[in-house]
Amino acid sequence: MKKVMSKGVFAVASLLVAGLAQAGPPVTVTFKNLGSQNAELKLVTANETSTYQIAKPQPARTVRPNDFVTFDVQRIVSPDVNGAQLRYASGGKTCAFGTTYLMRTLPGGIKQPQWTKTATPSGGATCTATITRTSADYSWAVEFTMK
Repeated sequence: MKKVMSKGVFAVASLLVAGLAQAGPPVTVTFKNLGSQNAELKLVTANETSTYQIAKPQPARTVRPNDFVTFDVQRIVSPDVNGAQLRYASGGKTCAFGTTYLMRTLPGGIKQPQWTKTATPSGGATCTATITRTSADYSWAVEFTMK
């Protein structure tokens, strides 16, 4: 019985290690509230919810004026993709943010990394998204601002 149990534990550990090897490069996200009111985290889409669930540490649900939060996201889907999405609202203003990484394979098998960022305002908000760093290991950092 003990032998079977240890084999089961070994199998689970092996799967976990294999899963970690499939993780895409991590992204460090900074959200800055440049407005005069609190910004509240709103989880509307499945991608926003999953970003919140896997973020380390989880982003604050409330960000005070002139304050910021920073967190890391690393999805275990493929070594060639990662992304983070979040949405904050302040008064009637909303900013939906996103960033992605994709390792594209071009003709001839050439691999080309691609990072994107988006900031979608509504209600008169001013939203920006800036990729502040990309690294040789394909990790990156993005800054989202809302006013």
